[in-house]
Amino acid sequence: MEKKKVAKYVGLGIVLIVLIAFASIGLVMGDVMSYTATGSQTLNPNGTSAGKALVVYDPGITGTAKNAAAVIAGDLQSKGYTVTLAGIKSSNVMNTAGYNVIVIGGPVYAGQPASSLQSYLSDITPPKEAKIGIFTTGSVTANSNNTAFIKKEIALNNTNIYQVDDVMKFVDTNTINQKANEFVNALLGQG
Repeated sequence: MEKKKVAKYVGLGIVLIVLIAFASIGLVMGDVMSYTATGSQTLNPNGTSAGKALVVYDPGITGTAKNAAAVIAGDLQSKGYTVTLAGIKSSNVMNTAGYNVIVIGGPVYAGQPASSLQSYLSDITPPKEAKIGIFTTGSVTANSNNTAFIKKEIALNNTNIYQVDDVMKFVDTNTINQKANEFVNALLGQG
């Protein structure tokens, strides 16, 4: 009887160690993926430009944040902005001067934003008049429409020297187009 109890606890311990190992590997891989985001492209509007927009993304493991960033960039382009869509490790993302709109996004793992996203948010100095939007991606739907929760999740607090105008969390890949449009409209004050 005593041997069965010991075997049961040893088995549970092994399962727990394996789960912790997989979770740790997932977090490390998520941060490693940000180093692949080095490219950038410029999207020009049809006609006269309404301004300049910078959309920066950490793709994460699944690439959902990159997809959301591309949809947001396309929406800004359709509203007349010249858009720079850039990976978070791109050489030109630290220079935010001259941009009217700056959107930053990436994944949240286990309630914590990717470290590259947090670093970027704390290191940039956007123009005072720029509209700032931040988006996250993740699998947890609870509070995904609650702005205060999202700001807390991405660790936005009073230490930031810039005002964040809107935040959005993308959970369902089937609604990215609709939610990206809502996000951009709210950010630009058109919602």
